Amino acid sequence: MRTKVLMAVATATVATGGLVVPLAGTAAAAPAPAAKDAADFNGDGYGDVVLATPDATVNGVKKAGHVAVLYGSADGVAGGRRQLVSQASAKVPGVPEERDRFGAAYDTGDLDGDGYADLVVGVTGENDQRGLITVLWGGRGGLVHGGLSMGSPRADLDVHYGESVVVGDFDGDGKQHVATHSYWGAVSLSGDGFTRTRAPKQQRLNLHGDDAFRVVERLEAGDYDGDGDDDLLASGIDNAEGDFLNGWVGYWTGGRSGVTFTRPPAALPATRTGLEGSGDVNKDGYEDVVITDEAAAKGGAVGVYYGGRRGPGSGGATVLDQDSPGVPDEGEDGDEFGASASVGDVDKDGYADVVVGAPGEDVPGRTATGAVHLLKGSAAGLTGTGAQVLDQDTAGVPGAAENDDRFGSAVQVRDTDGDGRGEVVVAASGEDVFPGARWNDGSAWVLRGAPGGVTTAGAYSLSEKAFGLTYQNKRFGAVLGR
Repeated sequence: MRTKVLMAVATATVATGGLVVPLAGTAAAAPAPAAKDAADFNGDGYGDVVLATPDATVNGVKKAGHVAVLYGSADGVAGGRRQLVSQASAKVPGVPEERDRFGAAYDTGDLDGDGYADLVVGVTGENDQRGLITVLWGGRGGLVHGGLSMGSPRADLDVHYGESVVVGDFDGDGKQHVATHSYWGAVSLSGDGFTRTRAPKQQRLNLHGDDAFRVVERLEAGDYDGDGDDDLLASGIDNAEGDFLNGWVGYWTGGRSGVTFTRPPAALPATRTGLEGSGDVNKDGYEDVVITDEAAAKGGAVGVYYGGRRGPGSGGATVLDQDSPGVPDEGEDGDEFGASASVGDVDKDGYADVVVGAPGEDVPGRTATGAVHLLKGSAAGLTGTGAQVLDQDTAGVPGAAENDDRFGSAVQVRDTDGDGRGEVVVAASGEDVFPGARWNDGSAWVLRGAPGGVTTAGAYSLSEKAFGLTYQNKRFGAVLGR
């Protein structure tokens, strides 16, 4: 059944009835919401990149985790400074403990409204695996202003709180909220009104599973109905106690009085972990959601479900795979096309593009070397026209394609040089860096955006060596947020 679910393209009317959950601090008047995807921590006008390594060893503590921050500049991250942040850093709450996994998930947004992006980090192993999230405040000089931590409102029940983190303005008042979830399925949504010393109250959202034991595995946010308020999507297992672990999608519409649980859109395929980003791919004023399925087609597929007045998917859908017209390469079993995806305007034409990772892709004579595809947005939506595919054997890409590199295990689009074109950040979780490594030291690449798409001119790569680190087999930079 799962191999068919993404291929079914449908539109449907989305019911608007449901439970309204008010958000603390809502206001009657609503200025334009802050840019959800802003990631300028030091306010210099250039986007910054975060490479999270939750399995990193910190001061000898295994799997304590850290994040590496690459600050943008006129020359992108290659010309910017670097910073390593962990619970051992000055002013960061907590201390490194084994299996804390600081950086298991993250998102960015301006939570305190000071004009600087802040970093929200999931620390899923903290407090005996109960988990928490830590907000690191941006400001002049970047992420050097400390932060605060938030635990689950039901720490007695939750495990691995902070597994997925999204920031959005769900009531349209210009102030941002944080949504996260725990392993057992509960979604927690903060109110607005963050300050540098206080986090607002959180609310747990009802998953409306009736007698089913629903589990959430992924969250995503975007203004899919074009009303100025972000909406929230959740995906996971419909019933973890059932005979079949079928996928499920939950949908909460944003509004001035809070979020409203809405009947899951029939146009969206049931998925467990396929929510991979949002953006306006066809430039019609509605954000669209990207849902991938590695088991669809042959080698995987990616679908864009267009926003509309009735929410995500009500504007139709486009599903592409490696055998679609114009898409380079061909689908093969195990390619994992859609294992990762990110949305952003790479060529500055005003349409959001979709970057898709295929970490299981082979090159002649080598296996699971990995590849990254660029699929372009257009007035007609996602298209194979002008699509590109790059790997470590592509001229200009640093390194060489080797067995089990898994280039494309995570991807992200971020404008780091201020030219309006998003750079493509690529993780290769299996890249070997040190002699004797077991093919999972990990490295990251930044490929520049250009008028025609992705260019390898000025391509930049780095590993943990750039920070003076010598640990092995920790998959440096394996987690790339939104």
